Amino acid sequence: MGDFFTDLTTAVIAKSLDVAGLRHRVIADNIANAETPGFTRSEVSFCDKLKRALTAADADTAIRRVEDVQPEVQADLSSPVRPDGNNVSIDKEMAELTKNSLEYETLVQLFNLKSGMVKAAITEGKR
Repeated sequence: MGDFFTDLTTAVIAKSLDVAGLRHRVIADNIANAETPGFTRSEVSFCDKLKRALTAADADTAIRRVEDVQPEVQADLSSPVRPDGNNVSIDKEMAELTKNSLEYETLVQLFNLKSGMVKAAITEGKR
């Protein structure tokens, strides 16, 4: 039964939920500093690292690699800078916030479905 909660799918969902929380905090910080002169927006880098972790030959190795993946908060040096030195676009941040919220909700639904499968297996489909 323990393997059902420590499988690769659960590891990816759990790590992705953690990263979505971090991304939300970073976006909120960007929005809060939208009018701060000289502020450089930040973004979270994670997906490419996760993809590399998932290329392991076997599930146990992939699980360990997924658990070890750490998201990275990086300054965005590619966005256009306003005359006051700030590169935060409220429109872009709100779009990113919406996207991140949808991803978070989807991950929660996936986790709930997975938990429902466990419950069904425990009760053998009986209610």
